[in-house]
Amino acid sequence: MLAPHNPRRNAVAERKSRSIVGAAQAMLHDQSLPLHLWAKACNTAVYLQNRSLYCILGMKTPVEAFSRKRPDVSHFRIFGSSVYFHVTKDAWKKIDPIVEFGILVGYTDTRHNYWVFLPTSQRTVVRRDMNFDEKKAMQVSLERELKLHEEEELLIP
Repeated sequence: MLAPHNPRRNAVAERKSRSIVGAAQAMLHDQSLPLHLWAKACNTAVYLQNRSLYCILGMKTPVEAFSRKRPDVSHFRIFGSSVYFHVTKDAWKKIDPIVEFGILVGYTDTRHNYWVFLPTSQRTVVRRDMNFDEKKAMQVSLERELKLHEEEELLIP
């Protein structure tokens, strides 16, 4: 019988859970995204960590260690990037816009399909064939980092 709320019993799982949630929080706060997207951010953190190199695995990724094939990472994009995609002809009326705006919030198991948050309808959908504006996401991230460094310098006596 295990006592509830006792993380010492499964330290490895607790540490991994902490790293996933920490990465998700960092991604959401870095791009100033709504917190209700935390589940997509956690899934994205797991997806990225499973395709990242680990020393303990002999500089292999967990996916590579499991399947013996190096994963393709050419489809990786910056989390929170702005995306623009065509609205299909059957989904729009004559005066509706033919391009829709969204925010990249994750990856699917199918290559080059992405989870996209649509701010106008507050929905998350799977999309493919879109244009990414990663410069804006990178700029937001760099500006936030510069602001944090300035605040740190003010705190140092």
